[in-house]
Amino acid sequence: TGEEYDSEESAIPDKRAGRRKIKIEYIHDKSRRHITFSKRKAGIMKKAYELSTLTGTQILLLVVSETGLVYTFTTPKLQPLVTKPEGKNLIQSCLNAP
Repeated sequence: TGEEYDSEESAIPDKRAGRRKIKIEYIHDKSRRHITFSKRKAGIMKKAYELSTLTGTQILLLVVSETGLVYTFTTPKLQPLVTKPEGKNLIQSCLNAP
C-alpha cells in the first residue's frame, strides 16, 4: 500500500537543491571561519544596499573582522560618519571600549 498525502503539493517531490540548515555556533577552524565571514559579510552588505534602495532608508553598517579591519556600507547622508575624522574617532572609541 502507498503513502497517503495531505495535499497535492506534498505528493510532488521538490526538485530544487535545498539549503541545508546549519548550526549557528562559533567556527573553530580559522580557515572555515574566514571563508564564512567573507561570504556573510558580502551578503549583509548586499542586504543593506537592497534595504536602502527599496525603502529609501538611511543605513550605516559597520562590520569589524576579528583582525580589527572595519568594513562599512553607508548611504550618502551618513557617509561623513565614516569619512570625517570626528566620525572615525567615534567609531574607534567604540571599538576600543571594554
